[in-house]
Amino acid sequence: MKTFIKSCVAGLALSVFLTGCGPQTKLEKKTEAGPALWLVKDADTNIYLFGTVHVLKPEMKWQTPAFTRAFSASEVLYQEADVSESVQQKLAALLPSIAFYADGRTLMDVLNDDDEKEVMEAAEIVGLPPEALTRMKPWFAAIALSQMQMIKTGYRAESGVDPVLTKKANTVGKPIRHFETAEQQLRMLASLPEDSQIQFLVAGSEAIEETPDLLDDLVEDWAEGDVAGIADLMSDEEAVGGRILLERILIDRNQNWAEEIDELMEREPGTFMIAIGAAHLAGEDSVVDLLRKQGKQVVRQ
Repeated sequence: MKTFIKSCVAGLALSVFLTGCGPQTKLEKKTEAGPALWLVKDADTNIYLFGTVHVLKPEMKWQTPAFTRAFSASEVLYQEADVSESVQQKLAALLPSIAFYADGRTLMDVLNDDDEKEVMEAAEIVGLPPEALTRMKPWFAAIALSQMQMIKTGYRAESGVDPVLTKKANTVGKPIRHFETAEQQLRMLASLPEDSQIQFLVAGSEAIEETPDLLDDLVEDWAEGDVAGIADLMSDEEAVGGRILLERILIDRNQNWAEEIDELMEREPGTFMIAIGAAHLAGEDSVVDLLRKQGKQVVRQ
């Protein structure tokens, strides 16, 4: 169950990475092959912004000299959320109340015939038995299908950037801070209107059937530091679940984090690394874009 919980949180993160955020307003100059890295600074604070992918194939190599220098120089690591063992236990206890129907309804009761067909086709592709979906609410069914696709194509949550960074930080005694809790992340989707949950589920199901290589393409763009490519691949709002979902899991969080970064720079000197999903740093209304709109100089490294 713990492995499944970790994969579910990664599945939410994966949905963020696959979520549209609009086309780039500025092209980013690539200064070194490898994932994109930025620096925002003032007189006494340096903050490195590093876009992560929460699931990767075990053989993926991504740590560049620029990243290593930035990580070593940083006194504190910021991540999206804590997904440690104790947190996973709490999430396992929470899921029955927010992820499954308890009123006698089933997933098929809330889907029309066309939507049910799309979901069942996706379940067959990823090898998830239809009966496993029966009591799941639409948002959680979307995560489950995403998780199964991830596993089938060789991606693993434990190979993602986030657990690697957590281990590196713990090894050298580097403090880790979090913007959110994993419970907040799950409740974010659980509280979506049912129509939005269904749109999220159907969009994900269609993607499994029609664009099975999308995650490979996104990871390739991320590994090459192609921020514009990431933004371009994620630019279809309706295809990723609609405006409400986009605002809830991407735009609103970007605004919150940009404000927290601004407050951090005002109150605390030092050098920090902020490692968040790559989608949060790509395109219009990204954290990078919002910091620039605040008047900060954000320089690609």
